Amino acid sequence: MSSFGGSDVLQVVERAEPAPGPGQVLIQVEAAGVGYVDVTARNGDYQPLPEPGFVPGVEAAGTVVAVGAAVDERWVGRRVFALGRNGAYAEAVVADLCDVVRLPDGVGAVDAVALGVNALVAHLALRRAHVEEGERVLVRGAGGGIGLMAAQLAAASGGVVTAITSSPERGERLRGLAVTHVRDRTAGRDGGAETYDVVVDPVAGAELGRHIEALRPNGRYLLVGAAGGAPAPDAFAGIMTTYHNSPSLFAFSLNSVDAATVGQAAAELFGRADRGALRAVVEERMPLAEARRAHERLESTPVFGKIVLRP
Repeated sequence: MSSFGGSDVLQVVERAEPAPGPGQVLIQVEAAGVGYVDVTARNGDYQPLPEPGFVPGVEAAGTVVAVGAAVDERWVGRRVFALGRNGAYAEAVVADLCDVVRLPDGVGAVDAVALGVNALVAHLALRRAHVEEGERVLVRGAGGGIGLMAAQLAAASGGVVTAITSSPERGERLRGLAVTHVRDRTAGRDGGAETYDVVVDPVAGAELGRHIEALRPNGRYLLVGAAGGAPAPDAFAGIMTTYHNSPSLFAFSLNSVDAATVGQAAAELFGRADRGALRAVVEERMPLAEARRAHERLESTPVFGKIVLRP
């Protein structure tokens, strides 16, 4: 349960098991994903704001143990992934059936949330960019959850992917995920003078502007997060200085997409993972009771992939 503030506001509490209402299912949670969306909600920086005392977590995977009115009883016993506004840091969570996707046999609960929101954001954002065979794609923050998924998915679309990351070790791991080129931002080679057809940016921050200027003619810039903080006030001036190259800027939030589209995309992504065509990357598994430590870890040290809580 959380109010707004630092990780110390996270508390483990006992609550009665929720009951599913009409059109809902009750899920016994086996894994919950930890992401920057949870941190911003905890800080009170996420819109729309939940009420203080909320349970964090927007993604959970587990088994349906009960259904509400107007829901087919055959859902009971199915392994599922659920996406919601909050509530996933729990032993059991209620979800609207429209926000639930059945998992293939080959995708476990931990891998499901490691893919989850990150893969959905990367996949649906890249749809807007229409990456074509041979196009050059730059992924900022490529060791993070969204970046890892974007790198794999862009490569699967035929893109030649360059990843920006923070160490040689992380660079080698990225090469194992279909990344062609690696730039180490700590060594002063954060993109260099190269140009790109598509830039995927989950970082934003002070460096956003110069990456806009790295777009090729008719290039597309996908802003999908702000893990590095807000851009500088003049960050988007590059759109005008490169105006004759016809750059496009897409700001993408998963909240703008209807449940049916999200569900179809999730089913497609889990299907890819089941076939071995998309890899979930887990940084660390932690007990649910250590949610505070999970947030501290996410905020203090570069994370490669996803932190997952296990009830």
